[in-house]
Amino acid sequence: MTKEERYKKALVNIFYYQAQRQSKKELQPQLFFDEETTDAWTVEQCRILYIKNQLGFIQDENLDDEIEETWNIIFNNEEQVT
Repeated sequence: MTKEERYKKALVNIFYYQAQRQSKKELQPQLFFDEETTDAWTVEQCRILYIKNQLGFIQDENLDDEIEETWNIIFNNEEQVT
């Protein structure tokens, strides 16, 4: 497994546990479908789509600036932690 695959799978794992803590009603507004469409879906189908949507959003470079900012906050301030 490449590092890229490992990180992608780790993200999917994080999103999975986030989705597990959410009800169908909590997930529906976050999906890229209207609620009438997702009303017929199971909570598991909503969770799977949520995970795929989150990963796709990141892969489409929508969070690049925010990711860079967060990285810098965490790893450029290491001297504050020690």
